[in-house]
Formats: sequence, structure tokens, C-alpha cells
Amino acid sequence: MSDFKNIAVIAGTSESAVFIEAFQNKYSITAFAATELGRDMLEGLDCRIHTGRLDYDGFLKILPKFDCVVDMSHPFAVEVTRTVRKVCDAENIPYFRAGREKQNYSYKRIITAADKFRAADYLNSCPESRILFTTGVNTLLFYAENIIDFRKRAFVRIINTPESLNRCCGYMDNIIIGMPPFTSDDTYNLIKKYDIDILVSKDSGKRGGVLEKINAAEKADIPVILIESPEDRMNLMSIEELFNEF
Repeated sequence: MSDFKNIAVIAGTSESAVFIEAFQNKYSITAFAATELGRDMLEGLDCRIHTGRLDYDGFLKILPKFDCVVDMSHPFAVEVTRTVRKVCDAENIPYFRAGREKQNYSYKRIITAADKFRAADYLNSCPESRILFTTGVNTLLFYAENIIDFRKRAFVRIINTPESLNRCCGYMDNIIIGMPPFTSDDTYNLIKKYDIDILVSKDSGKRGGVLEKINAAEKADIPVILIESPEDRMNLMSIEELFNEF
């Protein structure tokens, strides 16, 4: 049993809600959600919620008030994890990070890419193919600037939040707006509607809806560019091991 009393949780994922629900009666918990969607995931839980993005200085002002930090941000929220970890190291705050359970896929037309740069290289080798990006708004500008004929052949599915929409200025003709969870049929219908040749997804684990996307691509018989999780290159504890720490 830990001696912690006051815990900061870097939230924004379904796992963070599960963690808070499990320990809300044992610890005083403050959750940090970068977006309104992340905040809404925590509705009904007994915790304080800070909504909005923080940089290093912002976290440095707040995190030293806590006994420990539990980082349950998205596997691809690399900058947030790097910043929080840097603050914890500087201030000697115990830091915990668990990785999502990795999933194996049987579909034969999956092409793995180490990162968005490798994904862009592959997509530019298929300049006539129509692309469905299910990688979210954070990489929209990168792909828009690095994919040949992006405006003519690319479509990006984003979450219907004010923040996401504000970041799509200039590319609304390429945007498909929706709200998760997305079923396999949801994605399959988009593939058929927009005559998609290639689907691009991040490998964000069991809770990331990846299997539903792959099933849709398999049904449509199109390839999937699957971008490897940064967590694959880290030695992280499992969710179960994290819970045992508390």
C-alpha cells in the first residue's frame, strides 16, 4: 500500500477514468485533461479537474503540490509525457506511466510505419491513391504539408469538438466530422462513400478503436498504414502492475 494521499492524474483516456473510479475513495485526485472531451470522460467521478493544455512552466507550478503523478495520457501524446516526466524528474516527484495492452492483428494488408514521416513517404509513393486519415487533428497540418495533392485525395476524420474544428481552418473540404466510438460499419461506410484506397491509423492499442478500423479496411479490401506506438520503444509497466502500486 502506498503512502500517497494527493495524486495528479494526467488524463484524457478511458484508462484514466478507470483509474480514478478505482481509487477516488482512497486518494484525493486531481485530473488534468487537455481538452473538453477528456474532461467529459471524467463526468460523475469524484475528482477535481483541470481543463486545458499546460506547458513545462504550467506543470512546474502545479505538480510539486502532489505526492505523485500518474500519467495516463494517450500513447501518442508524446510531448505531454515528455514534459510531465521532465517536471517530475526536476522536482523529485514519483512518476508512474503504464502502457496500453498491445494488440495483434491478423489482416495481411497492414503496412507498419515507424512514425508519421515514414507513413508520408509511403503515401507519396502512391500519388493516385485516395486516403482516409483516422489519426486525428494533431497531425492534420503535417500531412497537409507533406502529402502530394493532399487537398485532392486526402480525407481526415476528426472529433467534433470546438478545439478540433478551430484547427481545421483552410482544410474543411478535407474534413470528416464525427464523435467516437466509431464502429467498423462507420469506417467502412466512409471508405465506400469517399472511394478510399488506403486507410491510415495510429496503433493506439485495444482501447483505441484500431481493430474496428482494420476490420473495416479488411471488409473493403484496402491496405492499412499502421503507425507504431511510441510506447513500443519504452519499457512500461502494465495497467495491472500500475494498479498494484496503489
